[in-house]
Amino acid sequence: MNIQTERLENHTARFTVEVESSRLDNAKQVAARRLSKQVNIPGFRKGKAPYRVLVNYLGEGAILEDAIEVLGNEVYKESLDQSEVEPYGPGALENFEIEPTPKFTFIVPLQPTVDLANYRSVRLEYDPPKVEDEDVNRALRMLQEQHAVIEESQKPVAVGNRVTIDIHSFIVDAEQPESEEHEEFIHQHDMMVMLSDDPKREFAPGFNQALEGAAVGDSREFELTYPDDEEEYGEMAGQRVKFEVMVKKIETMTLPALNDDFAARVTEGEEQPLTLLELRIRVRENLQNAAESRYKSEYAMKALDSMVEQAIIGFPEALVEDQTERMVQQFDSNLRQQGLTLEDYLKISGKTRQEIAAEYREPAIRVIRRSLVLRSVSDAEQVNISEERINTQIETILSQFGERSDNFRPLFDQPAMRDSVRDDLLEQQVIERIIAIAKGEAPEPVSAAEPEASKEATEEGESS
Repeated sequence: MNIQTERLENHTARFTVEVESSRLDNAKQVAARRLSKQVNIPGFRKGKAPYRVLVNYLGEGAILEDAIEVLGNEVYKESLDQSEVEPYGPGALENFEIEPTPKFTFIVPLQPTVDLANYRSVRLEYDPPKVEDEDVNRALRMLQEQHAVIEESQKPVAVGNRVTIDIHSFIVDAEQPESEEHEEFIHQHDMMVMLSDDPKREFAPGFNQALEGAAVGDSREFELTYPDDEEEYGEMAGQRVKFEVMVKKIETMTLPALNDDFAARVTEGEEQPLTLLELRIRVRENLQNAAESRYKSEYAMKALDSMVEQAIIGFPEALVEDQTERMVQQFDSNLRQQGLTLEDYLKISGKTRQEIAAEYREPAIRVIRRSLVLRSVSDAEQVNISEERINTQIETILSQFGERSDNFRPLFDQPAMRDSVRDDLLEQQVIERIIAIAKGEAPEPVSAAEPEASKEATEEGESS
């Protein structure tokens, strides 16, 4: 058997394999015996008809087609064994020639490859946000609202009311003809909205003013444009939205006084109820922890994306197709949680499944590039998770079930569940290492030649 391997630009390889004619003849005999068991030939029992009779009855082409499949599978496996190619998934038969000698041509998707380049040179300023007094005041105001006296009102809508509305809204594309349907923004019935006097809590910029003066049963149509501030409004920055709103209920809210009695009422279930000052301190700490956690996550993604940008990454189209399909299936799962299916969505939107998959193609590529670099950084940095660390994490998870923890313990004894816990811990650890690299604080990778105890010591030091 003669094998020629050619690596192609789309991260696939082409095997051109010549085999002896005798192997094809043998494969035709095997194919004939297999086919003879599937057909009734007059004068012969199933599986007993001679080869020449089968050829006359089924035709040479039918036997040859089956023989190519049988022999092709054998040849493909042998080619993989003899080559240095690492396939990502199953190969495909691109061509077959019978003359002058049998020749198979296979296209094989290759395992992804990553060259991280100088990933350790990535540096980003680390400046987590500070919680301000107005943030604490805003959080306390929301606590007051949760404990407010609420009364239904027949007066027109005013700022400070809570309203129940049906809302239908669309993102208006100035370049899109009015006759065409615009992209849906929010569509919800019996939606409860607090018309706060705090601009940062307004449902949409100008929304309160647009509803002021409306009575129960009134409908309002209006357009609002989000400020061109991407940091504040994200992907909605600069977007124009058309709203159709019907007011179904108006409620007034009488807030409790913000004092020690209020703080004690909010924390009455605790061993020692808090004073207002203590409540303010706790709220500030919670807000600060949440803000730092969000910032840390965003910082890690920016650092990872910087590493992705400079890395040289190769992967086959088959990987993109697999990741896209997973994302489409996740979309279907999310729809089912809302009482719909993907088929329902396709009918409503007028799109095909192929069009939905095409929309997920670029997001899928971003996910692939990030995950490949993340895995490569893990390998390069010699990040490891010890069995002891896995056991500790499992105990932490089980403790959340209280007295029922023993009922769930057998679940975590299963290898698949332990592997899942390991993967989660490994990803957390790699993210922490990426943050340390970007801050210029990462230790040098642990050499594979160093003792295992040294590896675990480094791991525990990072997690502390």
